[in-house]
Amino acid sequence: MKTKTKDALYCGARKDVIKDSKPIINERNLSYLYLWIKERYNVHLNKDIYKKQYPWTKDEIISKYRFTNVRREHDKETKWIIKNICLNDDLNYKNKLLNIILFRLFNKSRTIKIFGLIDFNNFNEEGIMKKLEKFKNKKYIYFSNAFYTSGPKRVSNLKFPKDKNAVIKMIKLVRLYDENNIVEKIKNCTNQKQVFEILKSCPGIGNFLAYQMFVDFTYIKEFPFSENEFVVAGPGCKNGLKLIFEDFDKMNYEESLFWIRDNQFNLFKKFNYNPKEMFSDLPESERYLNLMSLENCMCEFSKYLRAINSEGRPKILYKN
Repeated sequence: MKTKTKDALYCGARKDVIKDSKPIINERNLSYLYLWIKERYNVHLNKDIYKKQYPWTKDEIISKYRFTNVRREHDKETKWIIKNICLNDDLNYKNKLLNIILFRLFNKSRTIKIFGLIDFNNFNEEGIMKKLEKFKNKKYIYFSNAFYTSGPKRVSNLKFPKDKNAVIKMIKLVRLYDENNIVEKIKNCTNQKQVFEILKSCPGIGNFLAYQMFVDFTYIKEFPFSENEFVVAGPGCKNGLKLIFEDFDKMNYEESLFWIRDNQFNLFKKFNYNPKEMFSDLPESERYLNLMSLENCMCEFSKYLRAINSEGRPKILYKN
């Protein structure tokens, strides 16, 4: 993704601190971070681009356990949201934003397919209920465990206690956001952090979900900001950063991500880092570790390192 014209550079970060910082890096852990990035991206290339058969890497841990992609937009559910919402010409701008918010409350495209994308200007609760009643799989779990949805569930239960259907409650929660003019507020934002703050102000949405929704918005062509100049470090990302930085030298977590982005060529030089070769499927201008991909990588890297150190293991195995 290219930086967009309205992006505030280093949004929410102290550029001078980042530029002057001389952090202390854990070289051992840095080597494993680089290895994880390299081998996980090879999995993406071999599996998704070249359509090779399993195994897609010789790394035993990455081959055995499922990690998210280096680039968020290569993950299954994000690819679905880009194709079916962000680039959907049948949806207007308002409905793109609201359907993205709704999607992330479930983070499961199969759930959205049950009742379909929603026109929030012409809400038809009866029609949605009929589709839900027609879906007779009582064992089906509507919510993914990949995202933090406990907040929206709790708030929707408080706001709509008379509704028995959890899906309808979530849809009504997004309608409540709409009634509070969330779309107009987002349209009036002059930088990325303002969008994040508006999302975070919605009942039930915390830092993690607000940032993920913001990033989803950036895949919409009409949305004026990119994922390149604003970041919010989630809990897993912070764990990964603490494994890399022995001393942050006055930088906070978000600023340390900017620092890695800006210094990636020198940082990984000893490993013969060649981003044009590593990210060969991307447009040439995007063949580098951008801010969002680094935030995404750090959480997965911390899981990888725990497995290497025999301190734990990822939860999901590849099914072959």
